[in-house]
Amino acid sequence: MKQKYFYSAAILAIMFISPLFPAVEEDIQTKKLTQERITFFPIPSDSINYLFLQAIDNDTSIVIGDFSGVEKRIIMITDKNNDNTIDSVMEYYPLTKDLKKKKESNSKFFTTDIAKLKKDIIDGTVYKGNYTDRMGSLNTLESILRNSDTNSLNADVYGFNIKSYETDERHKHSSLFTYGKSAGGYYLQFKTEYYRKDFKTEQKPVLKYSVYCKNSNDPVVKDTVEYLFKIKQPGINYMKDKSVQKSN
Repeated sequence: MKQKYFYSAAILAIMFISPLFPAVEEDIQTKKLTQERITFFPIPSDSINYLFLQAIDNDTSIVIGDFSGVEKRIIMITDKNNDNTIDSVMEYYPLTKDLKKKKESNSKFFTTDIAKLKKDIIDGTVYKGNYTDRMGSLNTLESILRNSDTNSLNADVYGFNIKSYETDERHKHSSLFTYGKSAGGYYLQFKTEYYRKDFKTEQKPVLKYSVYCKNSNDPVVKDTVEYLFKIKQPGINYMKDKSVQKSN
């Protein structure tokens, strides 16, 4: 009986400190966030930090996994009605299971300038110089869009799906980017499958999505997508350009 209890406790401990199973992990990122759902976000065994931007319909949320200090916590900042104003701040302490509502957080990643934090997640600034995974960001997407090689691009009426590959690794993509505008609003999604820690080592991030936005009119998301449209617009113009390239 004691041996069975020991194995059960060990399994629970491994689940607690390890990243979530892929299906569960993507589910918590692609479904609309609630205060209760942040309790399901992973607690990495190596205490690596993460930041995630979600904008669905009229609400925008930022999740911060701050494990850099003694007090491990997951923070959710909510901007309702897409006005770049903080409406609520929740902090979840996984070691004690406490979920607290606060006016502000003293996490080093927190700022009251939520518009800037959104931009920093999208362009990848927040991942530089901090102990986080290296996530695919706007700079990578922009460089692919400005490249004349269109093999990485898949266009439809509303936008693009763009795959990022390593130079010598064309059979699998390291990142997937999606952007566009549909009847429901703007969409913008950055998904990192893996990045390279060194020449030999591939590393999967704790959270695959750094950005997941759909049917959104968040001003930062809107400005980003409209900026990308200036580089490459979907639809008829893109298909014409592609036809010209094939004929040359």
